[in-house]
Amino acid sequence: MRNKRAVFLDRDGTLNHDCGYTHRLEDFRLLDNVVEGLSILHRLGFTLIVATNQSGIARGYFKEEQLHRFNANLAETLRARGVPLAGFYFSPYLPNAPLEAYRRESSCRKPAPGMILQAGREHAVDLSRSYVVGDKRSDVAAGRAAGCRTILLRTGCAGTDDCPDSEPDWIADDLLQAAQFIEAAESRLEKPILNRDAR
Repeated sequence: MRNKRAVFLDRDGTLNHDCGYTHRLEDFRLLDNVVEGLSILHRLGFTLIVATNQSGIARGYFKEEQLHRFNANLAETLRARGVPLAGFYFSPYLPNAPLEAYRRESSCRKPAPGMILQAGREHAVDLSRSYVVGDKRSDVAAGRAAGCRTILLRTGCAGTDDCPDSEPDWIADDLLQAAQFIEAAESRLEKPILNRDAR
């Protein structure tokens, strides 16, 4: 039974500083208010899952092993601050990739919802009660296609990428404000409805 709620998070420009195809450990830096925002979501009982496009692999800029090391460092940094990540999903594919092994259309590459749908299945997540948060309109489009509510951040790319079907439910300054929006929305959903006709 799918009864878990999740927040699906983009990585670069949402959790950590995006310096362009970010993969080197020495370039790792959390964005401001990320720990505070994730702490709120963790306290609310959300499963936290990262879903990230990583076409730098298809372009030959770095290898999958480097991506895994970067992700492990991110996960350990957050775990040490009391915020566990439940999983990482990534799409290395690109239709016109220089590397043939990664040259293809993929239903997992955002704005397609494949990563979110797969993570939802594997973690028994109710997507209708979940959220997608990212700094690109492709994150929003993927979230909408998966049936999640969506928040676009003004961090990173700040939604400057062009993508259809990408009107978010909210726009937030950073992950902390996004978490506050989610907390307020969940509070409204959980508020009991009074039967004023009851005697």
